[in-house]
Amino acid sequence: MDEREWQTFVTVVEEGNITKAAEKLFLSQPAMSYRLRHLEEDLGSPLLLRTSEGITLTPQGEVFHAYCRRMLQEMESLKQAIGEMSGEIQGTLKIASSINFADYQLPHLLGKFTKQYPNIHIQVKTGHSSHVNKMFNSGEVAVAIARGNHKETSSSIKLFEEPYCLVYKDPVTIDELADLPLIQYRSDGSITTVLDTWCNENLPKSHEAAMEMDSMVTCRHFVREGLGWSILPYLGLGSCKDEGIYVEPIYQKDGKPWVRSTFLYFNEVSDKLIAVKTFIDYVQEYYKDNSPVTIQF
Repeated sequence: MDEREWQTFVTVVEEGNITKAAEKLFLSQPAMSYRLRHLEEDLGSPLLLRTSEGITLTPQGEVFHAYCRRMLQEMESLKQAIGEMSGEIQGTLKIASSINFADYQLPHLLGKFTKQYPNIHIQVKTGHSSHVNKMFNSGEVAVAIARGNHKETSSSIKLFEEPYCLVYKDPVTIDELADLPLIQYRSDGSITTVLDTWCNENLPKSHEAAMEMDSMVTCRHFVREGLGWSILPYLGLGSCKDEGIYVEPIYQKDGKPWVRSTFLYFNEVSDKLIAVKTFIDYVQEYYKDNSPVTIQF
């Protein structure tokens, strides 16, 4: 049993589907099925239950999955230790990132990072921040970049804050908003909480969403066409004025702006890996001088 078989099993569990796992590993489905059958024969126990909805781990499969993850971590530590002896910073860096951060920040950040550390192999997964948090806590990735507060994680560094903004096709008053359709952007509970609180504090009557979107880009397109107004985090809205969209930060009753924070999450285990530690240090330094929030009002 070797690294290839450990990675195969971990990928199947992560994807929850044999076909998707085979595609990710560039294998045919028969080849993937053969590997899994070979593992079960070697161990003398069934590892997976195949259902119409995907796969489920047997008790033996759960034990084997934990073993595979542990062995992959040990192999990564070994490779990095050998790399350190040669004076090279190398290894694999598994990152989960929120969709909007991946859209507007991560490509440039990783582009600069890989130029400085070309021997670090990077793997990236994206999703809404709540999903990113789950991937991190399940051990799928070594570090996560998520927006909002996720208290389950062990260690975090705040990278920056951005204001929540009212967006509409034209300048608009609070009284006018009450008679206009609301387009609600849904990515996690924190945005819903901000929207509900702000509406309750500022609008003269209860205001239910006329439309709900899970994409900020789609929401922006609807706003630009005059189909309604929305409240969105600033990241990704920097070009809205050029698009003919009115943008204005919103405030709490005490005058403080409503803000959304972006955090880098890691744990004690991942922080000991040289590739991960190098990335954590690099990101901290990067955001000392490269704040994405340049909005002027």
